[in-house]
Amino acid sequence: MISQLFPRIKSFMRSGIVKNSITLLSASSLSQVIAIIVYPIVTRQYNPNELGVLSLFLSIVGIGSILASGKYEAGIMVEKERKMAAAVFDLSFLINIGVSLIFLVAFIFFKPFTIKIFHIESIADYVNYIPLLIFLSTLGLVFTYWLNRINRFNVSARYNIVQSAANSSLKVGFGVLGFTQWGLIAASIFGQLIGVISVFFKKSDYSSLFKFEKKQMKEAAIRQANFPKFTLPHAFINTLSGNLPIMILAAYFNMTEVGLFSLGITMGFKPITLFAGSVNQVFFQKVSQNKAEGINSYSLLKNFCVKTLLIGIPTFIILYFSIPVLVKLLFGATWIKSGEYIQLMLPWFLIALISSSLCFMPAVAQKQLKAMVLEIVYAILRISALFIGVWHQNIKLAIVLFSFVNTIYISGLLIWYLRLAKNDKL
Repeated sequence: MISQLFPRIKSFMRSGIVKNSITLLSASSLSQVIAIIVYPIVTRQYNPNELGVLSLFLSIVGIGSILASGKYEAGIMVEKERKMAAAVFDLSFLINIGVSLIFLVAFIFFKPFTIKIFHIESIADYVNYIPLLIFLSTLGLVFTYWLNRINRFNVSARYNIVQSAANSSLKVGFGVLGFTQWGLIAASIFGQLIGVISVFFKKSDYSSLFKFEKKQMKEAAIRQANFPKFTLPHAFINTLSGNLPIMILAAYFNMTEVGLFSLGITMGFKPITLFAGSVNQVFFQKVSQNKAEGINSYSLLKNFCVKTLLIGIPTFIILYFSIPVLVKLLFGATWIKSGEYIQLMLPWFLIALISSSLCFMPAVAQKQLKAMVLEIVYAILRISALFIGVWHQNIKLAIVLFSFVNTIYISGLLIWYLRLAKNDKL
């Protein structure tokens, strides 16, 4: 029996699904690691104020990028015929151009009003570059879906690595040359541009694209209409909720505090993203398979949560006391206050580590609508917590309340995920 087991394992590891998953996961992890490694250099070249401005700039880009494809990119994977998948790509491309132009017109012709209404005076000199990065970021995202659709996972992985490496190295390079704020913005734009260029080496990869067949695009738009109808609102709320903290704090506090908070959030979630990203994919596949076979996944997921807590609680307690020293050692004395902010957010980071690993459960249980409603409630609670701190003009209070709301709410989501798993059908 054992002699038969090893060949099966070997055959499974050689399967296309496993190889492609490992390729994409490795590229994503390497991209994250590159960014983490470069941060100790970046924080010694740029000050918290400059990093705060970059964070606000990227937050607006992130929100705009969600709108810029209409979420049609997911339809590229769904279409059975290559020509129809290409039509979805072309449709996404045109929407991207349209949305980016709308942003550009708004910033050019209504710049004073836009800056005043959204309290983004700190990035007034850079707002005209936002539409360009929205376009490039969305184009890169849509290209990765297309490359995965045609089984060019290695090229998709290359895009992620090249983009991250270019962005990080340009930040360091501009810092060495003495460019400050402009260097961070330029590194983000040129890094994304270099990443997009890296996918154009083989003509056959994109020969089916940019045909703009009106009939096919119209058919694809109708057939995949559920993505802009349902996926887009959910994704927009989620992204808006994730980026609003930076935008709200930037509107009412100085950019130095925003930069310190930004580093704390970034360093807190980079490891979580690395861990949860891999665990999420494994559990998603396993739970989906169990559901198809009529096997209950509750015990599996519950054991994961319990074991992660047993390991995580003492680990995070040790982290709490060692973070000030680690932050000073890694990022420099200028950033010590970021360590204080990380300490305040540790309970949130711990529960997010577990919950993010199981966030696929609403999709498996077909509870996407309820998940979207909960996302709206979540966004309102997060924003309310921040504005209480704003009202008292106390950024530390804002962060404490923000962390508290996130911790309690995500704990509730985790309980919901486990209850979904407890259903006999899962």
